[in-house]
Amino acid sequence: MNILYDRIKKTFFHEEKSITTFGFAKNSFLLSSKDSNECYTFTISAPKNRPDIPVIGIVSGKEGRSKYRGNFELFRAIQQDVEGAGGICFVFSPQDVIGDSIGGIMYNHLLHKWVRCQFPVPSVIYNRVPSRHAEQNQSYEKLLHFIKKHKIPFFNPHFFNKWEIYELLSKNEGIKTYLPRTAVVTDEESFTHFLGTHKKVYVKHALASQGKGIRLIEIDPRGRVLCKSIKKMERFVSISRLHQTYSEWFTGDQWIMQEAIACKTLRDHRYDFRILVLHTGEDFRLIGIGVRMSQRQEVTTHVPAGGKIISLKEVADAETKKEISRIVQICGEELAKSFGYIGEFSIDLAPREQGGFVLFEINSKPMSFDEIDIETKRRKQLVRTFLTLSSKNVEG
Repeated sequence: MNILYDRIKKTFFHEEKSITTFGFAKNSFLLSSKDSNECYTFTISAPKNRPDIPVIGIVSGKEGRSKYRGNFELFRAIQQDVEGAGGICFVFSPQDVIGDSIGGIMYNHLLHKWVRCQFPVPSVIYNRVPSRHAEQNQSYEKLLHFIKKHKIPFFNPHFFNKWEIYELLSKNEGIKTYLPRTAVVTDEESFTHFLGTHKKVYVKHALASQGKGIRLIEIDPRGRVLCKSIKKMERFVSISRLHQTYSEWFTGDQWIMQEAIACKTLRDHRYDFRILVLHTGEDFRLIGIGVRMSQRQEVTTHVPAGGKIISLKEVADAETKKEISRIVQICGEELAKSFGYIGEFSIDLAPREQGGFVLFEINSKPMSFDEIDIETKRRKQLVRTFLTLSSKNVEG
C-alpha cells in the first residue's frame, strides 16, 4: 500500500478505502485521502494481522542545522526492511523534537533521495547517536524527557563506560572468572604495583571504542618500560618517564589498566571473537560471531588497525559456541538489571591459552560487521524486535 505525506499540511495519509483507518505510530491515526498534490509517496507492505502501522525512529546526530551524521547505508537498509514488514522508519536528531512531534528524514525510493517530513510520536526509538558528546547536551536530555513522557520503548539507553561494566560484571559469580584484573589508573605508585603484579597490562580510555588510544605496557629484560600502540613502540627508562609522557592517564578517572592475559593464537597471531547480541522483545539472542586475528601488530585485532577476518569454523567447535551462548545470556541479564532495556550489544571475547575465555569488554551500539550474513541477520532481527516492542506498546 502507499502512504503519502502532504508537504504543505505536514501530515501522512493513505489512499485505500475511505472508511479504512489505521493506528499510526504511538498515538495517532492514518486516515484516507485522495488529495495527492505536493506529496511524497512511500510504499510499504500492507499490514498483516495487525490494525496499526508502526513508526520506527532512528535517532542519530546532526552537524549544524541540516547535515545528519550516522551510518546511512544501515539506516536505509533498516527502513527498507521495516517497510517490507508494514511499517515506516525515519532518521532524526535530538534537536528535531518539537512539542509532541519530531522532524526528520526518510528515504524516498521514487525520488532516490532523503526527504524531510514531520512525524508523530514514534512507536519505538532506536538509539544510534554517534558519540558520547552528543549524549551529553541539552537536546539529548530533552529527547529523554520526550521518551519518558510518551513511554516510548528506547532501544539502547547510552554508551557504556568500561569501568562501570567491569564493576557490574565482577559482582556476578557466573561471569567474573572471565574478566581480566582491572583497575582505574590513579597514580604512579598504584600503576607500578599493578604492572609489577601482572607483567603486561593494557591501558584504555574508559569511554573509547575500536581500540582507540589503547596501549600495551610491559617491562623488558633490561628493565625498560615498553609502550606499544597500534602504530609504534616507545621505550622509557622508567615508569616515571612514562608518567611524564602520558600524564593524562593519571588525572581523573577516565583511564583503566587491565591485565594482559595470554590468549590462544593461530599461525602465531592472536585472535578474538566479536559477538553480536540482540534482544527479541522477549529474551537475548546470539546473532553472530565474527573472528578477528591480529596481523601487523599484536595490540588489537581491529580490522581498521590491520586485523584480519577469519572463519569461525577455523577456531570454534560446538562446545565453544555453547559456552559463548551462556556468557551472552548472563551478560544480557546483568546489563538489563542495571541499565533498563538493552536491545543490542556486542562482546569482545578471546580463548585463553590455558583454557577458558577472557572477556575484554562489552559495547553498546555495535559497529557494522564485515560479515554480510551477520549484518543481514542483524537487520532482520532488529525489525522483528521493533515490531514486537511496538505491539506491546500498543497493547500497553
